[in-house]
Amino acid sequence: MSERGRASLAVLMARAVKLARAGLGTTYPNPCVGAVVARGDRVLGAARSGPTGGPHAEVRALARAGAAARGATMVVTLEPCCHQGRTGPCTRAIVEAGIRTVVVGVRDPAPHVDGKGIRALRRAGVEVIVGVGEAECLAVHEHYLHHVRTGRPFVTLKAATSLDGRIATASGDSRWITGEASRRDGHRLRAVHHAIAVGAETARLDDPRLDVRMVRGVDPLPVILDPRLRLGAPAVAPPRILRPGTLVLHTERASARARARVASTGATLVPVASDAHGLVDVLAALDELGRRELRSLLVEGGGRLHGAFVAAGAWQRAFLYQAPRLLGDGRSMLSGVGWSTVAEAPVLRVVTRRRLGPDMLTVVEPAPAARAATRAAGPARPRRRP
Repeated sequence: MSERGRASLAVLMARAVKLARAGLGTTYPNPCVGAVVARGDRVLGAARSGPTGGPHAEVRALARAGAAARGATMVVTLEPCCHQGRTGPCTRAIVEAGIRTVVVGVRDPAPHVDGKGIRALRRAGVEVIVGVGEAECLAVHEHYLHHVRTGRPFVTLKAATSLDGRIATASGDSRWITGEASRRDGHRLRAVHHAIAVGAETARLDDPRLDVRMVRGVDPLPVILDPRLRLGAPAVAPPRILRPGTLVLHTERASARARARVASTGATLVPVASDAHGLVDVLAALDELGRRELRSLLVEGGGRLHGAFVAAGAWQRAFLYQAPRLLGDGRSMLSGVGWSTVAEAPVLRVVTRRRLGPDMLTVVEPAPAARAATRAAGPARPRRRP
């Protein structure tokens, strides 16, 4: 293929990625795929995935292209499916529409796809080109791909802190450390995650809604880590987050009476193994959430919950919203975790930094060596794409 041809495909793939990114958070547990049908540089139809149970991006793009799709090229961010699920195989729709060439950004590693879609298209005489815009497609589908590879949700830590790393004053006041622009961006972050987690202390003291406001989006599934089910104590008024749909992870230390009280709110009780300190083992928690097809988890808890995920190396990215304030003897973003020397502390990679009004957002990830160690510790349990 000529350089001009490759450049044209790259432009089309960039459009498909933009479509996919615009729908993040709306199609869980399926990935939000972007698809473009074109003839040369002329776009005939473009679409992203609809909510689970509806047509996939490929079928929607073909419908918009209509009869003009015959002999055209389809550019799609993720390998088309070839199995019968809630909807029919996308590969069959592509072949029946008469598409001549399919350009795939990244192969789908799920066991029920994993190259089968590409092979089905090639057997039907369709030319398939793989790897155009691969880095961008890997990024837009990172939650889905991480879950398929590890069996666990992609974990994002989120904290709003002062310049000296405090998430609250010594008395526990935290409203509001950061400004409106940071809070709006935090709600955007909620909208692109499948679930959101806090600890029992945060649920009890802050009574958070854990929903999406300030921006448009789908509410994430609430998850509470409460080892002893303190939220089920007689003297505790159930916070509003205890409702149908909420998952409450607890250990064997929770009493039968507390379990009954929490269950009466409609929340779902999820027993999980405890760690050496009697708290919910975060790796066991991620295994359980992964079994429930939760692709991504935003951790908005207090310092102890953040500390547990960091100590276990059980996170992939962190969004740190830092305000130009000093809180002194306040509550730390990380509690219950520490290192004897600087050399022992984990090294992070700064992904990006940008201003949000008066605040600074820093996005970080574990350095490559730390990521490799985390992958080695995690199970490789592929999950089906619904």
